[in-house]
Amino acid sequence: MGAGLFVTAVIAAELDEKGRQKISQDTGAVIVVTGMRLRDGPAGDVKDLSVAEGAVVRVARKSGKTEEKPATPFGAGGARADRGYFSADFLVDLDATYDIAMTFKNGTVIRVADYRLPREWRTHFYFHSTRGTKSPASVLRIGRDEATGLACYVYAVFPLEAYRGHGGRQLP
Repeated sequence: MGAGLFVTAVIAAELDEKGRQKISQDTGAVIVVTGMRLRDGPAGDVKDLSVAEGAVVRVARKSGKTEEKPATPFGAGGARADRGYFSADFLVDLDATYDIAMTFKNGTVIRVADYRLPREWRTHFYFHSTRGTKSPASVLRIGRDEATGLACYVYAVFPLEAYRGHGGRQLP
């Protein structure tokens, strides 16, 4: 089989009967947890992303497994390293429930309880029209501490290839 026919066969295998890309059958997704402080400024909202540097994120599955890691530059060495985001990235199972806690350097802890990505989520990216084959990150949950102005954002990316395509380098 020539190279052109091989490429055509691979592309055809990735399309459904209506010519759309097939939905990824992955059972896991990536969550990217980052923090920031938002302040009103004369020209609008001002984001301070540096507050997440050195923060520690803990993700605990309701069934008992816990994982913890420090926030590091998102995409370090990748295409998006210049954006200044500090995140801790985790593989999670669709349909499982997690509790997420981000502890900032100043000791503030922001919790996001009962975080769950339903299996159906892979076909619905809110305002993104994708079918689980490619996806920009979607902000799914935000936790805030009004006293300090700190916020914890939980993004989800599916499938893993999309995470890597957006500069994610923390996961294998």
